[in-house]
Amino acid sequence: VEELGYDACIDHRAADFAARLADAADKGIDGVFENVGGEPLNSCMGMLNTFARIAICGLVASGYDGSPTPLSNVGPMLVARATMQGFIIYDHMNLWPQALEELARHVAAGRIRWRETIAEGLEAAPAAFFEMLKGGNFGKQLVRLT
Repeated sequence: VEELGYDACIDHRAADFAARLADAADKGIDGVFENVGGEPLNSCMGMLNTFARIAICGLVASGYDGSPTPLSNVGPMLVARATMQGFIIYDHMNLWPQALEELARHVAAGRIRWRETIAEGLEAAPAAFFEMLKGGNFGKQLVRLT
């Protein structure tokens, strides 16, 4: 949390995710950039502030088998008058050059920090891939080809 400059960080697989989220967002939630879906998203729904916005970018909780990701807590979305919209990066490719330029400036200035897990060599790729699917990586899973 401190290293990357976040206020809080919660593992979406944590058994007590909802309680940790409530502690971290004690004033409610104004915006969600959703990559997981499932129970983490359902937990957010109960904490939405008025006119909250939810961008759905991924639904990793559904796995890679096409199984549905249930959304069981939609009532609070109505009460909050919240909006939910899909976000697909390819809809914004015209902004790619500008985004790269701006992101590069922020990285150079130290305002964007990240962590990644690096596996060494092509022979490590299959194990790295399966470890990523199990959530064993931190940040992006990369394979360095030497």
